[in-house]
Amino acid sequence: MAVAFLLFCFFLSLSGFLTAAFADWIPYVRASIEQIYDSNIFLDPEGYHRPGANKSDFRTNMSPTIGLRNETGTQTFSAEYVFNYSYFVNNSDQDYAGHRGNFDFERQLSEHLSWYVHDSLAVTEEPRTDTYDYVTVNYGRRKNLTNDGETGIKYVFGPEDSFQFHYSDSRLDYLNDRGSRNELEARLGSDDSVTYGPGFELQYWFNVHHGLNIAYDWERTDYKTRPSERRDHLDAGYTYRFSPHTSVRLDFILDYVDTKDPLLFDYKIYEATVGFSKVFSHALSLDLYGGFYYRPSGDVPDLVDSSDNEGFSGGFDLTYRQEVWHVTLRGEAGARIEYGDYNNRGYTPYRTFSIDLDYQFTSRLRGYATGSYDYEKAPDTVVAVVTGENRTETYDATAGLEYEILPWLHSKAEYGYSEQSATDLSGHLPTGYKDHRCLLSLTANYDWL
Repeated sequence: MAVAFLLFCFFLSLSGFLTAAFADWIPYVRASIEQIYDSNIFLDPEGYHRPGANKSDFRTNMSPTIGLRNETGTQTFSAEYVFNYSYFVNNSDQDYAGHRGNFDFERQLSEHLSWYVHDSLAVTEEPRTDTYDYVTVNYGRRKNLTNDGETGIKYVFGPEDSFQFHYSDSRLDYLNDRGSRNELEARLGSDDSVTYGPGFELQYWFNVHHGLNIAYDWERTDYKTRPSERRDHLDAGYTYRFSPHTSVRLDFILDYVDTKDPLLFDYKIYEATVGFSKVFSHALSLDLYGGFYYRPSGDVPDLVDSSDNEGFSGGFDLTYRQEVWHVTLRGEAGARIEYGDYNNRGYTPYRTFSIDLDYQFTSRLRGYATGSYDYEKAPDTVVAVVTGENRTETYDATAGLEYEILPWLHSKAEYGYSEQSATDLSGHLPTGYKDHRCLLSLTANYDWL
């Protein structure tokens, strides 16, 4: 936090000098105010009442922002600090101040070589749905600090040929809860973690028809109270392009995770798919792929359900655009990794579907709607071994209107709904949650120059 505050003061004091010395450095301010009704501010399960608290509440969010941006022929730069204060009408003990900082920098070192740095830091007390452990109720609103950073270099050696090397660092720290009696109580159900490691990606076209793509990432996750984990992820693909608008591809993926947690198992996932991409017109495009995934049965004990060790892997992305509206449909199924938090679910077969609709009623009025469904099953956890199943289904839907009152002033009205259900241990514990949200907001943007 001290680092973020010092950076904020530095950029604030430096912005006047930079704008005087360089006309293309632009300091800016932004401010927004939101009024929200939330029917379940803790994301608690249905039928569960948190002692001493109101489940629903009206809240006000105020978010002033200060930033600096620059864009030239060889460099792009942006840095901003966002302060957020949330005020609750019925749960005043949940009032909090949040912080977020974003930094993006890219520099063209030569005609073919560039360097970039991206970083995002946030302190918030919003509920983290990924801390739901399928055994106890959601731990509710918990102060946490996250920082995601990446730096890398990219070398372009052809019209479509490039090599990129990067190093990423992602951190999650749970901060002591207000009123907690000790650190153990504050961290119940959570664990600090840092995930870091290098990776590279190579894209090379032998000619106009034949292309090759290879990407590899090595990651390690260190926890404060649990053993470390290591992940190797390799994605190799070949593309044959019939024309600029039509192509097919073959992809092979190897995902290997080495866990030292006695409640989790090491595993390998092999995945092979065949894909097809087609741009039918300026309005319609389709990306489609399908194949299978496989996990060797010898990687897990006999007591684990082996029916999830192999299955279909595939997905699609269909986009249709008109002058004033567009719609996108997406779907995906297969197996993925879920780790990097206290409630590591490890090997997780899943399937998802989403729809996004955008409509421009007038030059100032825009409407949008989104919907998504996500199903996942974690067969390797203790709950799965005891009950025979460990699954989660999540539904999300949003609809809203945005209106440009003035070029620098925008308003928004939005409704959102979320629902999650999960394995119930013989009916003894509540699981899942439902949440309705209604939002009204005003956002102002102003460039100092």
